[in-house]
Amino acid sequence: MSESVRSYVQAPALLCAAEITLVIPSYQRPYVWPSEDVVTLLEQIMEACDTGLPHYYIGTVLTSVVASRDSSSAHTVYEVIDGQQRMTTLMLLAFALTEVVPNTELSNFIVWNKRPRLTFAIRDEVQRLFAAWAGLSSEEGRNGTSETDEAYIKHLAAARKALSDRLGVLLRLRSDAYLAEVAEYLYSKVRWVNNIMPPGMDLNRLFSTMNNSGVQLEHSDILKARLLAVIGAQKHRYDAIWQACENMGDFFERNLRKVFPGADWKSLKQDDLAKHCAKTFPLTRSTARDVQGLTIAQLAKLSVLDSDKPEALQEAKHNCRPIISFGLLLMHAHRIYLHQQRQDDVEVRLHDSRLNDYFADFIDQATEKHAKAFIECLWTVRYQFDLWVVKWLPEADSQASNLRLTNVNRSRLDDGWRLVRAKLESSDLSQLQSVRNFTGERSAQYWLTPFLGALVAGEAKTQAQVLKLLERIDNQLSLAEESQKEASFALLNGDEVAMRSIESVIEELEEPSGTRFEHYWFQKLEYILWRERDRFGTYDAVKLATYRITSKNSVEHVHPQREEFGVELARDHLDSFGNLVLLSPGENSSYSNQRVGKKREDFKGKPRYDSLKLAHIFSGETDMEWDMPAIARHQTQMLALIKKHYETAGA
Repeated sequence: MSESVRSYVQAPALLCAAEITLVIPSYQRPYVWPSEDVVTLLEQIMEACDTGLPHYYIGTVLTSVVASRDSSSAHTVYEVIDGQQRMTTLMLLAFALTEVVPNTELSNFIVWNKRPRLTFAIRDEVQRLFAAWAGLSSEEGRNGTSETDEAYIKHLAAARKALSDRLGVLLRLRSDAYLAEVAEYLYSKVRWVNNIMPPGMDLNRLFSTMNNSGVQLEHSDILKARLLAVIGAQKHRYDAIWQACENMGDFFERNLRKVFPGADWKSLKQDDLAKHCAKTFPLTRSTARDVQGLTIAQLAKLSVLDSDKPEALQEAKHNCRPIISFGLLLMHAHRIYLHQQRQDDVEVRLHDSRLNDYFADFIDQATEKHAKAFIECLWTVRYQFDLWVVKWLPEADSQASNLRLTNVNRSRLDDGWRLVRAKLESSDLSQLQSVRNFTGERSAQYWLTPFLGALVAGEAKTQAQVLKLLERIDNQLSLAEESQKEASFALLNGDEVAMRSIESVIEELEEPSGTRFEHYWFQKLEYILWRERDRFGTYDAVKLATYRITSKNSVEHVHPQREEFGVELARDHLDSFGNLVLLSPGENSSYSNQRVGKKREDFKGKPRYDSLKLAHIFSGETDMEWDMPAIARHQTQMLALIKKHYETAGA
């Protein structure tokens, strides 16, 4: 028997054809993927299907073959050593899609020989849940669940519900035929590399090797090498600019200070950083040697990072976490560069996994002048990105991070004057950016192209001007009849965008669509309620001060679908926009099927607001009836606020 690692490209269809099943061993940690990441993977697979990609890779899996007691059986069992989060998520996607489009080949992936294809060693309750979702048993009657199983079940159920809600919206917006195409794409085109470990592998040594492996070659490294290859004069300078822009885990002025230490940092002001200037940012010889770019061949050989290498090469400390990757920032910067050059948009959709596909034509045709101009454009875009776009910042004395804006001031420190960042409290601008970040095509964040483009062009400089700019962009993108990619580039160019009317949106929101409502409109309403907070006398000032628009993907019925005392409500009112709020899965489960009065008590007892819409619903007296007239009044009021915002803020 071979003692080497065997590698195979696999897909759900191959597992079915080869009668392969998977088992998650008992030593694996519980399933932990956030619901929003699970939904993001679904949307990325749909995007790959829409664009006709020949396949979509979800990464690498490490497995070992479980010895079979029946030597005559063709059935193979793989124990998943690494990659259980992805494989479990893939099965959740199959469950959710098969539920809405059952008559596809994907249903074969779920079950093998009348049991789930993916099983969990020892975790009986988790196994029972998967069997129920596969239609093999009832989900009722869970008893004696262990703490570890509960952790599994909590995240699995939240992810499953988030997928079901998202597919419910898609079923209304598209068709079951479209979802059947997505299911078939997942079955045959979604792939991974399965590295099968030889028998007797020392798992402790394997995990140690995995955790201390070398530097991964990024797509942006390859792109940089190709761009620098066409630059003759000042190669070191443009390499340095790239390095200052690519470290997204720190703020731009800090990156510049490290890369250009020879600049007069004691006198530089924030505005001096807006554009690249060789005189302002001299490049010393030592710095030039430190930041010299590697060739593609050299990058390919960079496999192990020795612990005794210079500290500058060690992993950078992260002072902030951006809402997009550096690869995606490069794409937005290139679109702005194309606008400046009066050129058309690239056809490739924005996604950081397609970075080099996106830049293929530019690299083939770029001269030294083009490469330099693009990298200088990247500088201006990164400057505006750090100045006006929210980032994940840690909260004081807490493990949590929130999306916050910052401002920059000159401050005297022990080593002289320095530009210092300070967190800003929640504002209209940060809350609206949170809406954009948590809704729509999150893998692309198309709103950033016209937003950053206008900032680079100097169209908005004050907080009020920038907010007005973003409100206009957000309104137009939310009503655009063409794709977000097309609409965003049209807005960048100042062209007219074909839009539906806000009246047509209001008519849709008046229909009792239940969990099929687009989540965007709940989040947009949260922003409008925040924006107009001074008009209402119903908010608690302390709770309002800590309110943030956060990631939410679970639609909650205020009057529950199955009320604990059996009080029923007509479906037209039960599933109406007025009776619904958008919450996180955890917030949703905390209310469950309790009567409205009990939910109101729980809501008012919480230290912060789950939802401003819910704050309005529960703003009355404790004994206030939440009946059909009350639901209708609330819906009328909320839809009127949405309509007025679009009429006054502009679209």
